[in-house]
Amino acid sequence: MAQKFGKYRLHDCVNQGGITEIWLATDEYENVVAVRRLRRRVLKQSNAPKLFKAGLGVMRKLAPHPNVVRYINHGKADGLPFMVLEFIQGANLKELLLRDHDHLVDNVADVIIQAADGINHLHDHGWMHLDIKPENLMISLNGHVSLLDFDTAQKIPRKPKQFSRASGTPSCMPPEQLKNEKIDQRADIYAFGATMYELLTHRKPFSGSTPDEALRNQLDENFPVKPANHINPEVPAALSQLILRCLAQSPDQRYPNMTILNAQLHTILGVQQVPVSFNGMPEAMMVPAAIPA
Repeated sequence: MAQKFGKYRLHDCVNQGGITEIWLATDEYENVVAVRRLRRRVLKQSNAPKLFKAGLGVMRKLAPHPNVVRYINHGKADGLPFMVLEFIQGANLKELLLRDHDHLVDNVADVIIQAADGINHLHDHGWMHLDIKPENLMISLNGHVSLLDFDTAQKIPRKPKQFSRASGTPSCMPPEQLKNEKIDQRADIYAFGATMYELLTHRKPFSGSTPDEALRNQLDENFPVKPANHINPEVPAALSQLILRCLAQSPDQRYPNMTILNAQLHTILGVQQVPVSFNGMPEAMMVPAAIPA
């Protein structure tokens, strides 16, 4: 039985996070949408409403892009702030990895390219995400990738800047972010590398018998990350090297920005770049379904 929520009808709670829940919903015109609302139990937590509001602010300002979830509306109902987004039928990358889904095998190059295009768009508009991870990449049933969840996003500083608190997911955070040191957009480049490494190998780049050991290895500049193509021989050596550069301990050894990384990625995967059209046409045309040999 659908429940009324403002001018929307909520049909099914499809996901719950620490501070929000996402509902499959319909609006007053019976359009299918996703309603992302703050959970009631976190309303009095000082940080949760602030994070939600910050993420909403980014989405309202960000120009549309095929690989970024589309913002539609926002408001407050029954005392709960909410935002309305396009509904994507599919699963996030973490869920697909856990299922070892054939969908990923068939579309791995598409996923890599589209994820990079979405992050590149965000950076081009002056924002860094700071929580790139498999859970924040949604894969639709037809293999389309959308970047999600901008609650921890910050404006890209002119030079590396220390923020009041470290935010993100530890296994995808670079050393400087883990240590709450000065960061810039290169933190996202590291997180992209960690996420793509897991996509290609089904392992995290920094192994350990316990989470604490894995974290120590992540902070150890002498820990040898095994190249992705040594685990999965189908990964081209050039792509493996690109990911290792993303995962460099020092931000100065990573790609300086997503534009340069993305251009090299398109070259490695043999993808033709065309300008973005805001009528929904993808930025990358003629994307290979499988990684070229």
